[in-house]
Amino acid sequence: MGGGGGTGNPLVNTYRTKDERFVSLSCLQAARYWGDMCRVIDRPELATDERFHDHDSLMANAGAATDILREIFAAHTVEEWRAKLEDFTGQWAVVQTTLEVVDDPQTIANGYVMETATADGTAYRTVTTPVQFGGQAHPPKRAPEFNEHGDQILADLGLDWDTVVDLKVRGIVA
Repeated sequence: MGGGGGTGNPLVNTYRTKDERFVSLSCLQAARYWGDMCRVIDRPELATDERFHDHDSLMANAGAATDILREIFAAHTVEEWRAKLEDFTGQWAVVQTTLEVVDDPQTIANGYVMETATADGTAYRTVTTPVQFGGQAHPPKRAPEFNEHGDQILADLGLDWDTVVDLKVRGIVA
């Protein structure tokens, strides 16, 4: 991440930040977003630089543009980049840990994480199902406790209570 092989587009890459985090850019139409990126990185002169001023020149000099961005991204922390990129017109995201993504505003807005509770009522958040129906994720339910339904399952199989107790005493079922 953050400096491996190039994509041929400096605005489709992952850049390492000063605090060893990553910002991922995914601006497929580089020429469309290059000028705004130059504004964001406080280098407006790069928008009219002959190496980068149009699509063809930007693609021909993608390596140089990537090197410039790599150096600039490395000079600021991920939180500084969040603030700088807040009004950027292109597509970007901070690469987040699994603990961070559950608090991400878009994760919450899209219903990707919902609250549920354990058997004793302790609330926790979990990932929702990967499909939505009518624009809504199905609310997650808790998993059963160990052997929570064991007796009922055995009864549903037609075993009477004395047989279930005998199986428990002999260690065959829990």
